[in-house]
Amino acid sequence: MVYGIDFMGLKLKNSVIVSAGPWSGSHKNIQKCIDAGAAAVVTETILTEESGFFGQRVYYNDNELLNLSLYGHKSIEEWEAEFELINKKDSYLICSVRGSSPSELAYIAKRAERLGADALQMDMFAPMDAMIEQINLQPEKLYEMANAVVKSVNIPVMIRMPYNLSSIKAYVRQVEKAGISAICSIESLKGLSGVDIETKETKMPTYGGYTGKHIRPITMAATATLSQLTHCQICSVGGVQDYTNILEFMMLGAVSAMLGSVIMFEGHDIISKTIYDIENWMESHGYSDYKEIRGSALSSLYPYEMAFHSVTSNLKSPCLKIECSKCVKCCMYGAIENISGSIRTNKELCTGCGLCTQICPDKMFYLQ
Repeated sequence: MVYGIDFMGLKLKNSVIVSAGPWSGSHKNIQKCIDAGAAAVVTETILTEESGFFGQRVYYNDNELLNLSLYGHKSIEEWEAEFELINKKDSYLICSVRGSSPSELAYIAKRAERLGADALQMDMFAPMDAMIEQINLQPEKLYEMANAVVKSVNIPVMIRMPYNLSSIKAYVRQVEKAGISAICSIESLKGLSGVDIETKETKMPTYGGYTGKHIRPITMAATATLSQLTHCQICSVGGVQDYTNILEFMMLGAVSAMLGSVIMFEGHDIISKTIYDIENWMESHGYSDYKEIRGSALSSLYPYEMAFHSVTSNLKSPCLKIECSKCVKCCMYGAIENISGSIRTNKELCTGCGLCTQICPDKMFYLQ
């Protein structure tokens, strides 16, 4: 069964888009994404001038990535030659564009459209760069930038927004007013990889963009918030490791989701695997359209003040694994005790925090 989607007016053959990054920074890598089945590919960010390579710029640990690259290294003239070598087949090409003023952005947007872009993504908020810092203080500046791009082209435009702005109504309203078709969220986070305590030096020479599986909870929160704030379509990016994450984002209201840094860890084959797995899940669960699951999890999400009810922790049976005692150590309320060689709970002390139900290796605890 074919599970296509309508995203910004583009008829995507599936729900998987490849985000902007080095995995889409050349015609060869873009072609790998297309050949692997991606419905759309976002190019590495295009500027008016070439930025050049420098190293070391990638820092990796435990599936988390810190990248010092702000954008692509090719000029718009170089991208023109790259585009001529790409066979888009039945996929779409989305150009990521960046500029320091409305006029510069409009110029790049027009050039990208002439190159053959099917849509544009405005990338304005790289966490290490203060080039357009004024936008963070003046929502109307975001409108000026976005509207300049929308008015300059005849193809759809989405904007990539960081988590802190995507939850603020004033910024979302300016994006809507500008005529943006979709919001992509989140942007990478500003981070450092650590400090060498022997040399007393940072392990990175400057701040980097933090991505990988560990930022997924933030992406989920931004997706759910945006779903309740805007009529723009939402594309989630940040932390996707497999098909289950894309389904999570869709159930929180996203129309589609992007694969990014996981491609650096797993190679371009992860694109094909993700597409196969998500469509197999849809078919095995009897769904014929992504609309049937989109936003389905939002009804279980409550405002903070309404989300609580009283529960206590219980054991399925007395636990005799006193050598483990993880539950005893983790309970900050003294409600789990070792009594005569058996782990037991004290309901009078239990506050229902739920940590024991998740930390027990044998899943002996439950809340009631």
